[in-house]
Amino acid sequence: MTTSSPIARQDTMTDQPRLRIRGLKKSFGDRTVLNGIDLDVPAGKSTVIIGGSGNGKSLLLRCILGLIEPDEGIIEIDGENILRASRRRREALLGRIGMLFQNAALFDSMSVLDNILFGLQAKGSGGSRKEQEQEALNLLSRVGLGAHVAPLNPAELSGGMQKRVGLARALAGRPDILFFDEPTTGLDPIMSAVIDGLISSCVTRLGSTALTITHDMTSATRIGDHAAMLYGGKIIWQGPASTLMDSGNPIVDQFTHGRREGPIPTSSMTASSSTGN
Repeated sequence: MTTSSPIARQDTMTDQPRLRIRGLKKSFGDRTVLNGIDLDVPAGKSTVIIGGSGNGKSLLLRCILGLIEPDEGIIEIDGENILRASRRRREALLGRIGMLFQNAALFDSMSVLDNILFGLQAKGSGGSRKEQEQEALNLLSRVGLGAHVAPLNPAELSGGMQKRVGLARALAGRPDILFFDEPTTGLDPIMSAVIDGLISSCVTRLGSTALTITHDMTSATRIGDHAAMLYGGKIIWQGPASTLMDSGNPIVDQFTHGRREGPIPTSSMTASSSTGN
């Protein structure tokens, strides 16, 4: 697919955000994690969200993906509120999203090839088994891996290779929206640059809309067109990703420069949780 595809043309023909979130709230007992999230994710662009552990970045993705039901708010894809859509329509809208999880989330009992075939079949890709296998090999090639890794199990791959296989599976079905959950965590600087390059390629070559959550400031400025910081359950700052390291916001500046002193209490940076990461 090239930037002249129907998806890319749609991106350039409208200023409507691909994803629009308003007033999104989610609490667990007496703990409010998301407290009124407002966020626009432009079509055909790369948006990064930063924030400390426990501030709700992963939870936000789970709410958009329909894995967790928010308490209040609006989540729109191309102007359609997925929270009010019928089950069938909601599944169709969410089917446009490909997801690369933090740990790649590959099935250990399946080969690399079968992991990607699972992604193709989950997206309803047609064709014979042979045609699907060829498509899986094409996806491996797209992320820089050769056919020789297809019969291997995930445990036989390095962390960087697992991330690339996870990206190949995320690309199955040609989604026009891609989510990345801490894509460079655990990778060395060179492999982080490789993964960042692949993410950028998805946006520039495929015309995809990307939403990434990350702690990696180098990655955020490298892949992002737009950036936002999630803190205290809300988006407290948005702007060009190129200004992340010089935002003028004291909270953002403390976080991006890793300073101990500042408006963010040190204790809040270590109070991570499985639901609010």
